[in-house]
Parts: sequence; structure tokens; C-alpha cells
Amino acid sequence: MAEQHILAIHTYGSQRVKQPGTNQMVSAYKIGYTSAACETLLALYGAKARDVSSPHASYRYVQIEGETTVRHGYLLLNVTVEELARAESVTRRSHRAAVFVWRDDRWLELPNSRDKSYAEPLSRSGPGFNPSGFRPVAPSTGEKEAAVEGIRAEKSQRSPQERPWWWLLGDTYPQRETLKRYGARFSSKRRAWYYVGRELPDGIQRLITAYATTEAAATPTQVEDDAPCSDEEAAAILGVPVKSEQQPPTDDGLPRLFQIGQTVYARHELETPDGKAIPTGTRGTISRLYTRNTRHGWSYDVDFVDIGTGWYFERELTELAPIPGIRITHGAIVPPGAELPLTDAELKRVLVESGHQPEALAMDVSSASAEPEAAPELETPEEPQTIRVFKPQPLPTDGTPLDEVQTAIVQAKTQPTPILHPTAVSQKRTLTAIGQSYVGELTGSITGNVYCFGYAIHDGICVFVNMGGPRMAVEAIRAKLSKGDIVNCTPWDAPAVELTAGEGSSGMYHDYMQNIPEAKFTSLILCHDLLVNPNYGGKSTTFILRTDEAQAAARLKHHVTELVKLPVFDAWAGYLYHAGQSAMLVRPTRSAGDIDLLSVTLDIDAWTRLITGGIEQGVITLPIAN
Repeated sequence: MAEQHILAIHTYGSQRVKQPGTNQMVSAYKIGYTSAACETLLALYGAKARDVSSPHASYRYVQIEGETTVRHGYLLLNVTVEELARAESVTRRSHRAAVFVWRDDRWLELPNSRDKSYAEPLSRSGPGFNPSGFRPVAPSTGEKEAAVEGIRAEKSQRSPQERPWWWLLGDTYPQRETLKRYGARFSSKRRAWYYVGRELPDGIQRLITAYATTEAAATPTQVEDDAPCSDEEAAAILGVPVKSEQQPPTDDGLPRLFQIGQTVYARHELETPDGKAIPTGTRGTISRLYTRNTRHGWSYDVDFVDIGTGWYFERELTELAPIPGIRITHGAIVPPGAELPLTDAELKRVLVESGHQPEALAMDVSSASAEPEAAPELETPEEPQTIRVFKPQPLPTDGTPLDEVQTAIVQAKTQPTPILHPTAVSQKRTLTAIGQSYVGELTGSITGNVYCFGYAIHDGICVFVNMGGPRMAVEAIRAKLSKGDIVNCTPWDAPAVELTAGEGSSGMYHDYMQNIPEAKFTSLILCHDLLVNPNYGGKSTTFILRTDEAQAAARLKHHVTELVKLPVFDAWAGYLYHAGQSAMLVRPTRSAGDIDLLSVTLDIDAWTRLITGGIEQGVITLPIAN
């Protein structure tokens, strides 16, 4: 079978339009005209797709015969290697591709006239979902990928020394509880179940054997050359120990989670047989195994540190270490007036008093490990490389006037720099709203009651604009700005302000749109490509939406880190922020509507001089290694 690739082509959905020439109403997909999406669809579908766009339309409309698969605003196609090469030849001629391929568990945008290689889309400029669980359409046939019945296993192994990964594909949803019971895990990234081990458990093998019998082994086990990751990497990703060997089989086929000598923790608040409290996360060691109770499952004797030994159900224990600051209690919700059910401690007390406690297993001391099973050791981190600082440019002493960078260094030396540490910003888990307020009405060749709630202009180029109004009118304004045309923002008490992407510039905006059909209102934010995709390869300009000083300093530190070939430390953020403003490398833009936008000059030489000069003058220092 030929190698297949999944393509995602951006669309604004389907719409009824008049077909030129016949004036018949047809259903077509609405495509932006500034990208290569339309030409790519026509090249892949051939005679099965037709361009039904009106000469005066602001968008391209493509009618497609046969089935289609649309997810989250993208047409999903299942293409061959030859079709992918055909699509690539089309996108290379366009300023923006808007066509993405799923490769190595991530989306990559096809090459275009600006970027000659496959690139991962930044921010929200590309798809953000995993397409593995969907059924793309093959453009050559116009039919969806056939649904897979039953369950098949695909084995991948990096080397004979490491344990293989078994990917369980197909109709796994009805069997999810069984797969979970026998140790399989679900990968949300790949949208598939997997199991790590030399052999699949019998319970999972029974599911696969039944499918293979009905299909006459139509889908044999596939062995890949490269495993997704090593055992050590799996332990780090999952956050739990990956056991080196499969659990020993039990009499009823249900695996036991813990073994004698293993370290466990209290899953929630417990109590000892004599009533002592055991806090959540208390560490203990399995000291005895019991046979399985058909109603309550496996149970163990656990020796908790500084507390004592008691008998506990498997559901009361966990192998995960506790998270500081989290305390878990356990209870039951019952209707008002109903009798509370017995707690686990009371159940165990009743079983012991009635003589129904499970039988303890006699363990061979010579084969039982007195120590808990250790998690696989992760790779030792590499020693940090020696920091190399470029030779700073000395300040002139012969009366030569200082340039802007040297002046900023001198000012930073004589004036205290406020501490703005990015670490405090990165620990915040909440989002900060961007300010907005009404500043005027947007008008182009037509007027459609589109209101502007903020804009920012740098060197005559509109970098940011926030608008809202009826959907068709908003899209008309967006189309004019994307083509490089001029749109006027007219306040009620001041002259109109011109907004444009620049003469001869088209397709330079990334749109963030939210439609509210009930209110017949559409909100749209347009961000210039310089704001979304900074160019660190040469002298360029990018921008920072400032919500507070610490956030702006953290964002600036990120830009400088990506730009210069020097290490940049968090403690330098305040110096870079204030010295950068003194050197005119960071400056405010012309804005309105509570928008606070800073422009940042990405000059590698200037920022390198600012850092080395600050170190040479003692304004900033290198951190001391432990």
C-alpha cells in the first residue's frame, strides 16, 4: 500500500453561491484568496473540483464533488506522496500556504515563497487537533478512508534490548474498560491505546485474536524501525515507574497492581486498625499479599512509616508520590435521610470479625525483594556548557559622544534598575485581558456599522486592530486590509485615521474571529505577521502587547534570548527592559482604544552590545553556579 499523508486545508466553511455562467445556486467551500488553499484543492481534485468564485467576490469558492471531511475549520485529505509533492509545488508559488501536513505527531505548514522548508505553525495560525481519529477523504477517489472494524495491534520497537510498544487500533472504544484493566493506556496525542511490554496480556490478546480470526489475518502485525520513545523516556513522560517485566499472571487473569516490598502511598485519608489517622500521601511498604476478594478486589498489609502495619484494599493505595499542598479526603454522597454506607475501614473490620478476611499468601522470602521496585533511572543530565561572553565594546574616554546603546548602559549604571523577574510571570496560570474601548467606525468602499475597539500603528503600518459588527461587513473590512487596501477609522470627534498593511503588502494578517449568531455580531482581531511570527534572522521589528511591566519584561527577555548568541538569564529581564527603552530599541507605538503595544527592534548587534556592556560595567552579573 502506498504511503499516505493527511493534509489540512483552511476553509471558512460551506456556503450557497451562484455559479458564474449558469446562475445556479451550488454549495461551495469558502477559501481565503491570499493563500494557496484554493489552488491546492483544484490541483489535487482535478475535474472533481471547480472554482465558482464571482469576479467581484472577496473570497474564493470551490465546489467539490463527492464526500468531504471538515474538522475545526479545515478540510482533511488523505493524499499520496505524489499528491503531496503536487501540493507543495503549488504552495511554493504563494505568499502563504494555509495547507498543513500531519507528520511526526505534529502539523507542519507546507513551504511558501517566504519559507522554503516545512515549518511548524506558531500560535493559532494552524490546526490544533490530532487528526488520527478522523476519516480523511482521498481526493483521487472522492471517498473517505474505510472504517476499521475490530482491533489490531501494531508493534514498534527501537532496539531488541528495549521493550516494544503495542499500539491498539480500530474499534477500541467498546473495550476501553478491558484495555484499562489489563494495563493499556490511552494516548490523547495519537488518539490510540498502547501497551508497553514484551508480550500483550492474555485479556488483550483475546480481543485481537478474535478479530484476526474473522478477518483471516488481513492486517498482520506491523513492526516499525523506531519506537515512540525509550523506557526511560516513557517513565518521565507518564510520571510513573515503568516496570521492567510483566506482572505475574493470577488465577483469574486480573493483574495485581502491587508486589511485596513495593513502596506505596495512601491515596486518601486512611486509618489503622486501632483508629490512628493516616494522612494522604503517607509512605509505606507492602509487607504481605492476600488472595483476591470477588467484591473488594486485591488487598495488602502495608507498613506505614512511623505509624504501623495494617490491612488495606488496593483502591486505598497508589504508587504515585504525593503532591505538596494537596490533601484528599474520601466520602460518599447519599440522598437525604438515607443510611450512610460503610467506610473501607469499617468493611475491613467487619470482614475480620466475621472471619471472611482473604487468605494471606505465603511468600518465598528468598525470591521476594525486601526493597521496593525502583523506577528506571533517567539519563544523567549533561553538564552545563561553559558560558562564553563576547568581548564588550569599551566606553570612550577621549570625549567622543556616546551612542544610544552606550548612553543606556551609563544610565543603567547610575540609576537603580527595578527587579522584573520573568519567573513570577511564568507561574501565573490566568489569562490577562487586552484592553479595548470604542474609538470609531471602520469604513472602506462601503459602510456596514463596523466599530473599532482599538488599533496600533507602527511606521504607517497597522499592526493590531480590534473590530466588531455584522459578519459580512466585518469580513469585507478584513478582506480590504488583507489585500493591502486602506481602511479608515473615523472617530466622532476627530479626523479619520488610515489603517493599512502597507503598499503592495497582502496576506500579512492573522485573524482571530468569534461569531455570535444569536446577537448577529462578529468580533475580529487582526494581528500583523510581524507580531505573530518574529524574524530573528536579521534586523527586523516585532511587537509586545503589554499588560503590565513584568509581563512585558518577560516577553522581551524571550525575544532577546531567541535573537542573540549569548545566554540570557531571568535576572537580567529588568535591565534589558529599561535599558532597551533608553537605547530606543523598545518604544511605544501609536495606538488607541486601551491598546498598549511596544515595538521591539530585533538588532542582534545592538542587543549583544547592551548585554556585554552591562556585564563589563557591573550593571548585570553572571549567576554563580552551585
